[in-house]
Amino acid sequence: MQRQVQASQRQPGQRRASRPSDFSEEYAGKRVVVTMHNGLVMEGLLLEARKYWFKIKDSSAKVVYINKGFVATIEVFEEKRR
Repeated sequence: MQRQVQASQRQPGQRRASRPSDFSEEYAGKRVVVTMHNGLVMEGLLLEARKYWFKIKDSSAKVVYINKGFVATIEVFEEKRR
């Protein structure tokens, strides 16, 4: 049986296990379509992704903060190469 080590019992330089990725690094800085759990759809440029929030600039240049807990899907627009 494994036992979790308390923060006070960790050795210096020892890190806590990393959390799973939410793939934010794949779509940061790209145009996205976000569908919320209630069906609301938003389109814009994903400026930043934090642990619990997305920062999106919509087509009217308004910055919107979206709580990740209410997001159903995110679709990334692929840039067409010339």
